[in-house]
Amino acid sequence: MPEKKIISCSPIEGEQTKKDNATSQALVRFVTPEEAVEVIHEDKMTNTEELNKGLYFGYPCRRESCALVNIPAPCVNKMIAHIEDVESKIQEHLKRFETSLEEWNRTSFTEDLKKDLSVSTLVQEPKPEELRDEKCPELKQEMETLLSEAIHLIKSLETDRAEAEEALQRQKSRKKRITTQIDSWSIWKLQEIPLAVQNEHEAYLRDIIELRWQFEDKTRQRKHLEEQKEKLAETNAKLKEDIDYMIKQHPLLLAKRDHELASLREYYQKKFEVMEIYKQIHGELLEAIDNLEKAKLRVKQNRIDMERDIHDSEIRVAAYKKEIDKLSNLFNFYCTSVETISVNIEENEEAVTEVLRETKSSKNELTALEKMLDDLKRLYDQLHWKKKIYESEYLEVLNNFYATKSTWDTELSNIAKDFSDISIACSQLVEENRRLSTDIETILGYINDSIRKKSELESEIQSLLKMRSKNEEFLKQLYKEAYNIGAIFHLTKFKTEELEQKVAEVRRKFKGREDFLKKLIRGEVASGMMIQLLDEVTEKREEVKRNVEKTKKKLRRKGKKTQEAIMKTEDKRSQIFKEIETAKSKTTVYHSKIIQLNKNLEQKEKEKIAFDHTLDYLKDQFITLREKKEHAQAVFDHLANEKNACEERIYEEEQRYRTLFNMRQKTLASIKGNFSSSVKIDLRQEQD
Repeated sequence: MPEKKIISCSPIEGEQTKKDNATSQALVRFVTPEEAVEVIHEDKMTNTEELNKGLYFGYPCRRESCALVNIPAPCVNKMIAHIEDVESKIQEHLKRFETSLEEWNRTSFTEDLKKDLSVSTLVQEPKPEELRDEKCPELKQEMETLLSEAIHLIKSLETDRAEAEEALQRQKSRKKRITTQIDSWSIWKLQEIPLAVQNEHEAYLRDIIELRWQFEDKTRQRKHLEEQKEKLAETNAKLKEDIDYMIKQHPLLLAKRDHELASLREYYQKKFEVMEIYKQIHGELLEAIDNLEKAKLRVKQNRIDMERDIHDSEIRVAAYKKEIDKLSNLFNFYCTSVETISVNIEENEEAVTEVLRETKSSKNELTALEKMLDDLKRLYDQLHWKKKIYESEYLEVLNNFYATKSTWDTELSNIAKDFSDISIACSQLVEENRRLSTDIETILGYINDSIRKKSELESEIQSLLKMRSKNEEFLKQLYKEAYNIGAIFHLTKFKTEELEQKVAEVRRKFKGREDFLKKLIRGEVASGMMIQLLDEVTEKREEVKRNVEKTKKKLRRKGKKTQEAIMKTEDKRSQIFKEIETAKSKTTVYHSKIIQLNKNLEQKEKEKIAFDHTLDYLKDQFITLREKKEHAQAVFDHLANEKNACEERIYEEEQRYRTLFNMRQKTLASIKGNFSSSVKIDLRQEQD
């Protein structure tokens, strides 16, 4: 609170002070006479003792109720109320005194009619005063207290008046000083005075608003405490009802406990059975993992074998390319040799006969070659038949594989059914675990184990996915290599077909040339009969013979080489076909294994999803149970705290009531003593 400062006596400021005084008066409680009387009756013992000791002479300048304001209006109101109370009590006392006088006059008139009136008046005048003093001690005490308080208030008002006069003089002196200062101040300073006044006015208003806010806050707190008290009373009543109900239902609770113990025993038996089933399934799962690892090793070995086969096939393809180049060179050489021979035959007409003989020998060779071709066709038919046999065996193997696959599928479906039954049992157990709070720790252990297994399964699944990606890359490489091998095979096949076409064209040309030579020979025979120059022909003939023998030798050598090359090419072709078939069989096997691995992976993923769902469900249940437990614990703690607070309040109220009860007993005892003493005094007076 800032200190109060009075700057000037302007009318605006006077009005403001009046408003402030009015607000301060509104804050003070007006005391009625009846309330004042009740307060006096309650504090009668203490006030009378203090007043009898004369402590009221050390009066203060102002009471606490009047210290908040600048005017003594509440004290004046209180004084007026005290005076009205005194008047009312004096009137009551006068009424009682009149009634007592009437009774006494009646009694005394019958006894002492003949006495002297002067003596009777002297005797009768002090009696009412004595009776008044003796019969109304309470009124006397109350009057004393009221008079003492009135004196105290008057003196406090006197001190307040003196202080007000001193303050007024001080204010007047201050006003003079301020007026002198205002005269000395300049015009620009006078403009700041209203702002300062306004700031102080705002400060006072803030203080008043803050006080009102504090008062409202206290009232709200009181209402809140009363509401809490009512709520606590309601909760205590409910708790008492619940306790009574629990006491009544104690035998039913015992029966429920026995029933729950029996259900727990059954639950533990089922739990052990399920754990045994789980161990069996876990062993089967470990066996499946071992089989999977073995299959992985087999796949790796097959991969190595396939790489080796591919490397060998590449080497063979390179060799085939080299041989094809050699054959193309031989074919070109044969073409050049045939052209040279045809030129030589045209030039040497005399060597036609020998050529005919050579043609006969060449026909014989052709027949031999045809026989060789027939033999090769037979061999090809045999190989084709063997190929059909191998295909039938392959189909049988495939049928066996699909049969085993169907058996495995049935076994897997049975395992899935067992797993579904186990999952149903687990769900039932989980529902029972909701009701049993004692098994929360075991459930936590299972959850931790399942999380650990989940992490292990996730690591295994990740490793399997990596292996799958590697296998897919390897299969892509295999498919690329197979595609390259097929392309090379088709190229070789295309080149062999072109060679066969070229050989057929050479044969056709050779036959046409034979026909042409026959015609030429006939013409030359007809013309040779006309030729007479035999010497030149003989010489040419000898030269032609030499050349023909050379060409025959060369042709025989080249024919042998070509036959050997053809045999080698056919053998290599058959080997290539066999290798391609083996590669196809291996690719089918690997494809089937990959399909099986994909199915196993899908099953594992489904199991993982199921485990994830169960884990999420268990986590949600655990979180709900934990929240319920925490909520119940918080409610219990809150109720316990409220109970302790209520007990403390009840204990304090009991102490207060006991102290008040003791005080009231003391007051009753004192009143009874006063009453008995007054009764005794009355009896004595009546006896007198």
